[in-house]
Amino acid sequence: MSEKNSSLRIDEILLWQGLVNEGQIKTALEYQREHGGRLGSHLVRLGFVTEAQLLGGLARQFDCEAVVLSEVAIEPEAIATVPANFALARTVMPFAFDQSSNTISVACEDPTDDTLVEELEFIAGDKQIKLFVAAEMSLRSAIAEYYLAAAATRYTVPEQPVAAESSDSDESVGDEDMIHQGTVLLVTDELEDDRPLQQALQNEAFRVVCSDSADDAIDLIGSQTFQAVFIRDTVPGDYIDLIDRLRKLSPSTAVRYYESPGRMLLSEGGYQATGDLVIRNMQLFTTLLSTREQTSGNHAGTVGKYVDKLCRRMDLPDKDRLSIVSAAYLHDISRFYYGESKSASDCCTRVQMTARLLDSLNYPPLVVGILKSMYIDLEQKYTRRLPIEALGGSIVTIVDVFCEHVSFEKRMSLDKFETARNNLLSLSDRMFLSEVVEAFLELVETEILIEPDKKGRTFNQVLMYCEDMDYLSAISGRLKEENFRPVALDNVDKFVEMYQRSRPDIMILLQEGRASKASSLVSNLTDRGVEVATVPTYLVTSRHAAAELAPMLDLGLEDIFPIENSLDLLVVKLQKLRTRIQESANQRTAEPDEGVTAGNLEDMNLVDLLQAMGPSCKTAKIKITSDGSKLTLCLDKGRIVFAEGDKKVGAEAVYEGVSWNTGKWIVQPLAEDELPEPNNDTSNEVLLMEGCRRLDENSRTPTE
Repeated sequence: MSEKNSSLRIDEILLWQGLVNEGQIKTALEYQREHGGRLGSHLVRLGFVTEAQLLGGLARQFDCEAVVLSEVAIEPEAIATVPANFALARTVMPFAFDQSSNTISVACEDPTDDTLVEELEFIAGDKQIKLFVAAEMSLRSAIAEYYLAAAATRYTVPEQPVAAESSDSDESVGDEDMIHQGTVLLVTDELEDDRPLQQALQNEAFRVVCSDSADDAIDLIGSQTFQAVFIRDTVPGDYIDLIDRLRKLSPSTAVRYYESPGRMLLSEGGYQATGDLVIRNMQLFTTLLSTREQTSGNHAGTVGKYVDKLCRRMDLPDKDRLSIVSAAYLHDISRFYYGESKSASDCCTRVQMTARLLDSLNYPPLVVGILKSMYIDLEQKYTRRLPIEALGGSIVTIVDVFCEHVSFEKRMSLDKFETARNNLLSLSDRMFLSEVVEAFLELVETEILIEPDKKGRTFNQVLMYCEDMDYLSAISGRLKEENFRPVALDNVDKFVEMYQRSRPDIMILLQEGRASKASSLVSNLTDRGVEVATVPTYLVTSRHAAAELAPMLDLGLEDIFPIENSLDLLVVKLQKLRTRIQESANQRTAEPDEGVTAGNLEDMNLVDLLQAMGPSCKTAKIKITSDGSKLTLCLDKGRIVFAEGDKKVGAEAVYEGVSWNTGKWIVQPLAEDELPEPNNDTSNEVLLMEGCRRLDENSRTPTE
């Protein structure tokens, strides 16, 4: 690198060139003292010099080439060579890559920084580095456009753009004539420092509305709809009330609480990864406690796992989510400490004893407060601010109650789901917050109200529709006697909704009157996605209409049944249909791989998988693939006796697999005589603890 060929400062160079005068320099210096930043940037901002004139002075000062980034087509190949966190931390912008010379051109503020060159050469591998000087504003603008935009727009919902009306008092930024993807609210008292975030959102075609206090923002969200809200941590006013109102008024609005745009980018994914590791350790901790106490399952671990999923579904900030999940994993720790009864009737007592225990150990007050807010009557109506303790207590309570009576590990039939749904809704705003109930029911639908595995199940879920609920009740009672699971609905919208949640095994449509009414009903349902050709469907109607509707059998209806016929005859038909479906399913599943299960590491990682299989004492082989790497484990009565990866064997292979977060796994049963020669004698518990310890150590090493 060339040394500076002049000891002059940039203001002295610009004065010597006659581009500025002493008064302008003095004004820019005062502005610099108030706002920080570089003097040259303020000279441009105040209109005393152009960017090109400033760059001419900087090029002379540093004896190097200059670049006007706004006039350069920045190449994606160059951007890919420098990570976003490095670009922001060192204020650099790669803008070109010359393949013939294997050189990356990088814009920066100080091209004489030899340390910067060394760092860039390290992260760019075998590529050469050529530094150019650029104006500070252009640099930050380019970084915002090409790096920060990805982090910022991750918290928006561009799939369903929302047009917002802007008032005269709002500060709306952006070209009003352009087509916007939606509107974003930026709540900050440091707008000058947050210009990169603002610009990043604008560059992605979002309209940005700014507010300098949480209280003013509360007024804005009452009159407009925002796709995302960014809240700086120093903003004055009641920001907790703002977040709570957003959660209630617009659950789909993404909320991001940040320290600074730079922190947002530098910490992107880091906080979440640390939180995920904490949750994984909590899962391991509760599993070891349950194993020691020889309990039938890891109840606290199950509650913690699904509380985490529920918090994510409700889009809670990571900081709040981790506090609530911690409370979930610890909510019944008193049963292990005091050894009291494990009966379901003691749920409330166990939780309160746990709260007292943790309080005596000076555990974080927020977690203790969440525990104290469990199993309480919601006599207080939260019309303004909903405390995070109350929200967290409601979330943990609803999952705890559900897990005490229903297993997430088993599929739920339609009729049982409707019963559970009605019970939970009846307790809404009494024991559970209404928004928690709604989100939890969606979680149940996603997790366990899906089409079950056909192996070994009875096909008896019947979804019925009729305008006459009394008639439906009579049929439901008769079907229940024959071990069917009927769900009867008298509303077409609810029928379609239930069908979409989980396709039933059989459908019955009852429509009296003229043939046109029955025909319209079937057409309406098929237009809305109800597939009467793939789900066996009986159309029950009057005798004279049934004859007229016979051509509709070509649509795929199972049968058109006259309502005047005996109900017993319909039941016989349903029993034969159920047998036929069962036999067809048995033929499809009678394969050599019967007993094989598979899944994704994103849903169940290796730690979760081993914890689930260990207590069952299965002898099986687990094959895992992740980003081209492979791992094979063999379990003898639940204990890992063999492990082999691409380059590692035994315990070391297991430790490597623990770090995988993406990929697929498959479990297949093994006979004892099929087990390979053992290469591991370390217990599962020790393997998992050491694997998590190494993962924790590796996650912290880069920042220490």
